Amino acid sequence: MQTLRGILNFARTAELGSFARAAKALGVSPVAVSQNISRLERALGVRLLARSTRAVQLTPEGQAFLDQCRQPLAQLDAACREAASDARTASGTLRATVVSPVAYLYLIPLLPEFQRRYPGIRLELELSEDTSPLISRRFDVGIRVGVLNDAAFVARPLGPLRLPLCAAPGYLAAHGVPQSLDDLAAHRLLMLQMTGADHATPLIVQTRKDGGRSMQFLQMPASFVCNDFRALSQACSDGLGIAQLPQPLALPLLKSARLQVLLPESIADNIQLYIHYPSRKQLPARVRAFVDFVVEHFAGHPDLTADIAGFVASRQYGGPELGPAG
Repeated sequence: MQTLRGILNFARTAELGSFARAAKALGVSPVAVSQNISRLERALGVRLLARSTRAVQLTPEGQAFLDQCRQPLAQLDAACREAASDARTASGTLRATVVSPVAYLYLIPLLPEFQRRYPGIRLELELSEDTSPLISRRFDVGIRVGVLNDAAFVARPLGPLRLPLCAAPGYLAAHGVPQSLDDLAAHRLLMLQMTGADHATPLIVQTRKDGGRSMQFLQMPASFVCNDFRALSQACSDGLGIAQLPQPLALPLLKSARLQVLLPESIADNIQLYIHYPSRKQLPARVRAFVDFVVEHFAGHPDLTADIAGFVASRQYGGPELGPAG
């Protein structure tokens, strides 16, 4: 760092012809400029400037060194200008990772509008259920269920994400309707399993105990596992078994009566969908633009706040309108 400071001081002094003018341009004292250049000369073992009481002049070695430094310094200056521009202008590449149901149902249909607003942003989108730290994979922003254990990112809530247990009417007609969580052990369970994971993701349910409600994670044997929620919902609606699905993905299948809700009292009501982004004050404009756009379109979305408890397996459905959860 000291060497770089000395090079910058040297180049500006050579350009302006005096320590005083260089100091004024750099916002430091003439003494500091002189000392920084002297340290650089000692480090290089060569005299770069010939000093007199009236002026400073490049030595032959100083001229050669300056010529070699011009291009790297120009590149460094361009990089600084580009970084400053990125902070002010919504442009450049934005790497985002989004849970697949949310991406398919809500984000991707909004991308034409996002592109119209921010034509300078090139979006790289990964669809994944993975919950690994975002910073280790160099993402700028992520939409995930729950708060990630990543201090480099802040989490901004977008809304509740209910995870109902669902099954097709045909499956229930053939195998019966479970009346309790314990009954699930006798059914075919279709479960999410992350790529590379040893076990399926546990069911997230809410139970009553001692007059209160608590969230529990049930690890149960699966008859079918898949690493993608859309494929899981397809298998479920085709009658393969019972699956726990994100509400936005299950909702159209519930409205069309292709799926029915099981054990609605077990749906956890404290799970949230969050958008995560770097926890620093000076966000790049492209990140701020994406975050604001997502919050504008997602927060309070009726598909997230709809009450689906009425879609239980003991009734017949013709696709009733859903209102916000009370």
